[in-house]
Amino acid sequence: MRWLFSFFLLAFASTLLHAAELDPATAAAFDRYAKLTEQELQKTPGPHDFLWIDRHPKELSLAWLGQPIIAAGETLDQGHQIEIPGATFAHWIGTYLVEFATFERARDFLLNFADYKYFFKDFFIDSRLVKRDGDRFDAFLRLSRRRFSTVMLNMNVTANYTGIDANHGYVICRSTHVGEVGHPHQKKKLDQEVPVADEYGYLWRHNVYWRILQTGDGVFIEVQSLTLSRKAGTLSPSRILNGFIDDFPREFVAGVLDDLRVAFPRPAK
Repeated sequence: MRWLFSFFLLAFASTLLHAAELDPATAAAFDRYAKLTEQELQKTPGPHDFLWIDRHPKELSLAWLGQPIIAAGETLDQGHQIEIPGATFAHWIGTYLVEFATFERARDFLLNFADYKYFFKDFFIDSRLVKRDGDRFDAFLRLSRRRFSTVMLNMNVTANYTGIDANHGYVICRSTHVGEVGHPHQKKKLDQEVPVADEYGYLWRHNVYWRILQTGDGVFIEVQSLTLSRKAGTLSPSRILNGFIDDFPREFVAGVLDDLRVAFPRPAK
């Protein structure tokens, strides 16, 4: 009977593993959510109405004190929630005040994709700028996170920077390809990705949006992260243990804010 149980367990696991391909309806729902989020990002800012924290006085006060702010985000479609079926979707927002920094320095830091492996080294072990055309950037990022097992992803991203005026700007960065590395522990094979049908579905999409606001005391940097992954609970037991799907979305925003604090240390009082 043990062999029969093992057979059904392997068959069940195989079914789960090959259910990782992104459904067109799921992709369309994510694209709709992202489009509406970007439209909100592109609105002409009014006085004290540019950042998420501008509409949340308690969080704004904490940010002025130098605390990084992290919150769950939500984009509505004419007041209604947007359902993204058959997937795990997360929207997180983070804000940090970089004291005595300049708008130009913050902007150039965020657009320096080649050095993301140094700036955000808790997430990216490799990064390079592939092409730049004015304010449009194409880049390659290799993301690596380890829990009980290593999740390593090769990502191609396209970013567009828009300077609204001397004090306001934003960056829209979208993933155009996310591939799972088949042999994350073999340096010579990191460019080799598993076939789409055999992926675990750790991360199908990852869009990152930045807002930059110059104030008299420094620069507010806001990051929004949209992630789309396989539906939680549909991985094989060994893959559930690494916790990537559940943990990564918030960890990314929290880690980015920590890295900003390191890159732009607060001046000694």
